[in-house]
Amino acid sequence: MEKKRARPRDGSPVETADELLASAVESTATSAGKSSLKTLIWSLSPSSPLCPTLPPALHLAISRSLSSFKSSSNVGASSSGDPDETSDLLKELRSYAYVAHLCSFHPKKPFSLEELFPSVRLLHDNLLLFDLDSGLLSLVAGLCEQWWKEDFSGRESLISQSLPFLISKSLTQGKKVDVRRVYALRDALVLFDYVDESIEDTRLLLVRCVITPVYLKTEEGRKFIAFVLGLNGRLMKEALALIRSQIPFGRKSVLEAYAEILFRSWKGLQGDLRGEMEDGFLQGLIEGAIHASSRPLAASVRRVLGGFVQQRAVDGVEKLLFRLAEPVLFRSLQVSNPNVRLNALHLLLDLFPLEDPDVTKEAKDTLLEKQFYLLDRLVLDDCPDVRAVAVEGSCRILHLFWEVIPSSTITNILKKIIYDISHDTCTEVRLSTVNGIIYLLDNPQTHEIMKVLLPKLGFMFTDHALSVRVAVADLLLVVRDIRTFQFHKVVSLDTLLSALSSDHTTVAQKVTRLLIPSYFPYKVSHKEACSRCIALIKRSPKAGARFCEFQLSEGSSLKSLIELLRVSSSLAVSTKDLNADQIDGFFLASANICRSLLTEPSCKATLCEIFSGDKLKHMFTAAGSPCAKSAVLAIASVVSPDDLMGFHDQLMTLVTDCVGISENLELQSVVQAAHKLILSCGWFDELFESVANILHAIASGYATEFGLEMPQRGAQAGKKKKVKLAMKSPVGTCNSSRKGSKVSQMGMSNIEEDFAIASAAAWQVKILLKNLDTRMSMLRSPSLQKTIIALRIISQVCIEQCMQWESLDVSPIMAYTSFAIHISLQNVRSAVSESLGGDKNNASQFTSPYLEQATLDQSLNHLFNCFEKLSCERPCKSGNTCSSFKQEVSQHRRSTRIGSVASSSHPTEDPENRTPSQKMGNIQNMVKLVTSVLKLIADATTIGVISDNQTQCLRFVSASVQHIISFFRRNQYKNSSYQEEDLKYILALLKSSFTYGAKLLHFILMTSTDASAPPEVFHLCSDLLDLIASLESYMGSRLASVLLSASKPWLPVIILGLGFNKLVAGPNEGKPKSDGFYGRSLPEWLAILSKAETFDGSQSKQIDQRAPVLETLMDMMLLLLKKGDAKIREAIGFIFLTGIEFGLGRGDFDLVFGLSHYTCLKLFGGEGASQKELNDQLLELCLRIERMIEDPDVNEEGKQKLESAKRIIESVPIHRQ
Repeated sequence: MEKKRARPRDGSPVETADELLASAVESTATSAGKSSLKTLIWSLSPSSPLCPTLPPALHLAISRSLSSFKSSSNVGASSSGDPDETSDLLKELRSYAYVAHLCSFHPKKPFSLEELFPSVRLLHDNLLLFDLDSGLLSLVAGLCEQWWKEDFSGRESLISQSLPFLISKSLTQGKKVDVRRVYALRDALVLFDYVDESIEDTRLLLVRCVITPVYLKTEEGRKFIAFVLGLNGRLMKEALALIRSQIPFGRKSVLEAYAEILFRSWKGLQGDLRGEMEDGFLQGLIEGAIHASSRPLAASVRRVLGGFVQQRAVDGVEKLLFRLAEPVLFRSLQVSNPNVRLNALHLLLDLFPLEDPDVTKEAKDTLLEKQFYLLDRLVLDDCPDVRAVAVEGSCRILHLFWEVIPSSTITNILKKIIYDISHDTCTEVRLSTVNGIIYLLDNPQTHEIMKVLLPKLGFMFTDHALSVRVAVADLLLVVRDIRTFQFHKVVSLDTLLSALSSDHTTVAQKVTRLLIPSYFPYKVSHKEACSRCIALIKRSPKAGARFCEFQLSEGSSLKSLIELLRVSSSLAVSTKDLNADQIDGFFLASANICRSLLTEPSCKATLCEIFSGDKLKHMFTAAGSPCAKSAVLAIASVVSPDDLMGFHDQLMTLVTDCVGISENLELQSVVQAAHKLILSCGWFDELFESVANILHAIASGYATEFGLEMPQRGAQAGKKKKVKLAMKSPVGTCNSSRKGSKVSQMGMSNIEEDFAIASAAAWQVKILLKNLDTRMSMLRSPSLQKTIIALRIISQVCIEQCMQWESLDVSPIMAYTSFAIHISLQNVRSAVSESLGGDKNNASQFTSPYLEQATLDQSLNHLFNCFEKLSCERPCKSGNTCSSFKQEVSQHRRSTRIGSVASSSHPTEDPENRTPSQKMGNIQNMVKLVTSVLKLIADATTIGVISDNQTQCLRFVSASVQHIISFFRRNQYKNSSYQEEDLKYILALLKSSFTYGAKLLHFILMTSTDASAPPEVFHLCSDLLDLIASLESYMGSRLASVLLSASKPWLPVIILGLGFNKLVAGPNEGKPKSDGFYGRSLPEWLAILSKAETFDGSQSKQIDQRAPVLETLMDMMLLLLKKGDAKIREAIGFIFLTGIEFGLGRGDFDLVFGLSHYTCLKLFGGEGASQKELNDQLLELCLRIERMIEDPDVNEEGKQKLESAKRIIESVPIHRQ
C-alpha cells in the first residue's frame, strides 16, 4: 500500500522539505494555519522521507533568512530600506522557529536532535536581532527554554541570550508567570562567568530582581532571589547593599519578604559566602537595630531579622543569633542613651531567651538570670518609653515561658508591675501594665495567682487617662470570660455603674457589654430581661438609662427592647414607689431606647403606636425636671407623630420661661430640644415673635426707666398679631406680679429681674442664629427690626449697669452682635449678587432704613460709645487714652445717655466700700463684657466684615485692657479673701481676651498696606504685655503663669507689632518718642522688667521684687529674637533705648540701670549693630549719662547707678561701629 503523503494547507501533497517550509510561511500567519502545520508535522512517522531532509533544509532556510535580514537591517540603518522586505523576513523566521519547535518536541521523536540543534542555536545566537518582533522573541526564547527543561543535548549553548531575555521580560511586564519561568531556569545561572565583563548586563538584571515587587510578592520570586545571592560574592554584596538601602522605606510585606530571602539564602550558602553574610550583613543588622536613629527604622530592621528569629529551631540559627547579638546587646541595655536602651530592649524581647546551645545547663541558667536582671532594671528605667516596653515585654515572656521560669522570678516581676508600675506617672506605662496583664491571662496557668493580684488593679478603672480606662474595661471583659474569675471583685459594681453613667462613650459601651449578661441576658424570657434592666435603672438611674443606649449595638433583640420600652415609658409616668432620680432615669432610658430603635426601619410604626400625641403630652406633663422634659422632647422629635398640637402651648411656655438658661446646661438641652420640635411642626415664626415681644417689652421698660430714646420702627413693624405669652412683666408695668416669680425669689431688683428674662430670650436668639434655616427665617421676619432695637437698648443697659450688679449675663450683647455680623454678611451677599446680575428679588434685602444701617460698624460704634462712659468713670493709666477714645466715637454718640435718671433713681455705691465678693463680681462682669466684644471683633475681622473701624477697634481693645489692669491695681489679690474658683474663671476669660486681641493684631499686620501701621498697634502690643506684668504684680505669679501659656503662640505677632513701624520706616523715622511712646507714658512691663533687672544686676536677695513670669516671657521673646532677623531685634532695641531716655529725663536711675542691663547684656549680648541710627543713639546715651554723672544735683547713689549703666553700655561694641 502506498504511504500517505503529507499535504500542505491547499491540499496538494508535500514532496520535499523545501515545499513544506515554503508552505509553513503562509500557514503560520493564522491560528488555523498553525494548527494545520502542527497536524502535518506531527503526522510524520520516523520512516517518512521528510524526517532526514527537513532539519538540514530548515538550517539552510534560517541561515538565508538571517543573512537577508542582516543585510536589510544594515541598509535600513544607512538609508531608506524596504520595510515590507524586513517584515517578510521576520515572518519567515517566525515560521521557521515554529517549525523548529514542532520538530524538536515531536511526540514520536522522528527527528534527530543533533541535526535540529544547529537551527535552534542559530536562532538563539541572533535573538537580540529580533527586538522589532516581540512574537519572534518569545517564540525563540520559549524554544530555548523548553530545550533546557527537556535536558536536550547542547542546552548549555541556548541560555546566554534566552535567559537574560526572560529575566528582562519578567522585570518589565511584572507578570507572575514570567517569574515562574525564570525560576524554573535558575540552575542555568551557574553557567555564567560573573567575573567576565560581558556578563555585566545580566548581573544588573539579577540585581534588579531584588527590588522588583513581582519577585518579592511571589514565592518563586523570593526563592529565585535567595538562589541568586549564592551565585557569586560580588553579586551577593551588591544585592545585600540594595536590600539594606530598602529597609528604611520598605513596607511590612517587603521587609518580611527580605527576611525570608535572607534566611533561605543563608541556609544554602557555604564557606566564605556564608561568613560574609553572617559577619558582614547580619552583624550590621544587629547593630543597626540597636543604634537606629528612629524607632520606625529600628522596627524595620528587627522585622528583617525576624526571618532568622522565627526559624531559631533550625539547626545553627540559635548559635548564630547568640554569636552576633551577645557582644553588643547586653552592653547596649545599660548605656545612658534611652533610645539605644529602648532599641536593645526590643531586640532582647525578640531574641528571648538568648542562649548558647553548646554550653552547659549551668551556663544557660546564669545567662538567663542575667537577662531577667536586666529586664528587672528596665522595668524601673528612667525613660517612660523603656518602662512601657519592659512591662509589656515582661508579661509576654511570662505568658510564653511560665512553666520554665522560677517562681521567685515570676513573683518579683508581678509584684513590681502590680504594686509599682500600675501607679506610674506616665500614661503609656500604666497602659502597658493593663495590656500586659491582658496578654498574660491568655495562659491558663497564670489564673491562680492573677485571681489574687487582679483586685489590686481595680483603682485603674478610674484613671484620668481615657486610654487606660478603656484598657481596664477590655481587661474586665477578658476576666468575665474566664469561668473561675468574677469581674466585680476586680472593679466594684458601684464603680462600674458610675463609669457607665458619666464616662466616655467607648468606656460606657464596653461596660454595657460587660453587664448585659447580668442585666439584659439573651437566654431568658423578655419579661425576665426587662425586670433585670428595670432593677438596674432603679439602682442607678443614669447608668441604667445609658445602659439602654447601647443595648441594640451590643446584640439585644428588637422584641426585647420594644418590650423594655413599653415598661420604662409606663414607669416614667407612674410615680408610685419611685423617687425623682428614678423617674428621670426611666424617661432617659425611654429616649435612648427610642433613638436606638429608629436605626431599624421596621420599628418606626411600632414606635409611633407606643408614643401617640396624647401619650407624649401626658409624659411631658408628668416630666418634672429639665432632664425628663428633654427626654420627652427628644422622643417627640424622632418619632414625630401627627397629632402634636397638644404640645403647642407647653412648648411656647417652656421657651418663654427659662430664666438662667445661659448657665444651666440641663435647661439648655430642654430648650434646644423644644426648638427642634417647634421647627419640625412649623411654629418657628410664632416662636421668634414671642421672643421678640419679650425683648421689646423689657427694652421699652428700660427706655422709660433710664430716659432712653427708642428708635422708631416702620409702620409695617407695628402691625403684628398678638400672641399669648407666659412672660414676666417688664419694668414699670405690673411689678406686683413679681412676688411669686422665680427671679424675684432670687433676691434680684426689678431691673435685674427683667434683665434675667431678657438674657434668657437673647440666649435663644443667639442659638437660633447658628442654624442656617432659622437664621434666614429670622432675617426675613417682620419681628427682626423690633428684636434688634430691643437688643440694642438692653445691651446698653447691660454695659452701663454692669458695675452695679454682682453677676452679669452677656447673652444680649452676644445676640446683638451676632445679628450685626449676619446682617452685614447678608448685605455683602446681596451687593455681590446684584453686581453679578442676579435676581434682586431673590436677594435678601432689608426694606427698613434702620436695618440697612444696622451693620457691624454701627453696632460697634454703639458698643464703644457705651463702654467709653464705663471705662472713663475712673482715671485710666494713661490720662489721654479715654479722651482720644472719646474723640473717636463722639460723632456716633447718642443724644440721650444713661446718666441723670440712673444717678437719681439708682445711686452708685462707692466701689471702695464694697465687699470682696462684690468687687470680684464687678471684675467678672467687666471681663465678661470685654471678652464678648473682643470675640465679636476677632470673628468679624476674620470673616472680613469690619471695613474702616480697625483703628477704633484697636483703641477699644487697648482701653479695655487698661481698664482691667486698673481693676487689678485697685483690688489686689495678695492677702485678700477672693475665692479661688472666681479667680480661675476670670483667668479663663482673660486668656480668651488675650487671644482675641492678638488675633486682631495679627490680621491688621497681615493686611497692612501702608508704609507704617497705626500707633495703636504698638499701644495694644504694649498693653497686652502690661496685662501679664500687672497680673503678676497685683495677683501673684501663680495666676499670671496661666496667662503666660496663652501668650506663647502669639509672641511673634507681639514682637512684630512692637517693632513694625521701625522696620518699615526709613532712617530717623518710626522711633518712639521719649516723652510718650507714640503719645503714651512708659509701659508698665518695661518698668517692672527694669526692677527685676536691677536686682539681677546687683545680685540682690530681695526675691519679692522679682517678676518670674514676666522674666520667663521676656526670655521667650529673646529666644525668638535671636533666632530671627537681626533687624527685628534692633527694632525692639529702640524701644528699650527709648525707655532708658525716659528714665534719664525723669531722673529714675533704677530704670536706666535695669533697662541698660537687659538691653546690652541680654538683647544685644555683646554683638554689634547693623544700623547706624542705633549706634548713634547709644553714643548719645553714653554722652548724656556722662553729663548727668557730672551734675552736682545727682546724689551719690544715683551716680553709682549711672556709672554702672555706662559701663554696661560701653561693654557692647555696638556703639563703636
